[in-house]
Amino acid sequence: KALDRMQQVYALLQGGDDGDEQPGAPHIATSGNHTDPGNGPARFTKYEQHRHGSRVVSMLQKVMADSKKLENEARASEEDSQSAYESFMKDSNKSLKQYHETTLSLTEAKATAEASQAMAKSDLKMTFEDLEGLNGVLGDLKSSCDFLLKNFQARQTARSAEMDALREAKAILSGMATS
Repeated sequence: KALDRMQQVYALLQGGDDGDEQPGAPHIATSGNHTDPGNGPARFTKYEQHRHGSRVVSMLQKVMADSKKLENEARASEEDSQSAYESFMKDSNKSLKQYHETTLSLTEAKATAEASQAMAKSDLKMTFEDLEGLNGVLGDLKSSCDFLLKNFQARQTARSAEMDALREAKAILSGMATS
């Protein structure tokens, strides 16, 4: 608004307005100048607007253009920052999702490994129990075999004597004479 009004005023000056208004102060107070103390109403020189006011208008236009430019730069910077933030958040969310998936995968792998370990421990315990049972059977068999080996000669001698006695009994029964 102010710029439009200033442009109107200074456009009139540039166009050469005659100025219908009379210069001077409308008050009654007495006034003077540096040589005469004065005793009448104050008189001023002809009231004029500064002829170089267009410089002010151009300066205001430049300030407005600069502020528009700064505003546009700030908006562009804000949009860039917003897009960078959105990109950062997408990357962060993607990383968090991958981390979560990796954590789940590792948790599942750990659970599977723990189940396998528990199963292996159970199998190992059962194997040890089987080995203890087989060790007992081995002890029994070994003592039985040791008994057989220790008594083998005596048993063989007894068996030979028994076989000879049976042969003699058979011969007697068949009619052979024994002398």
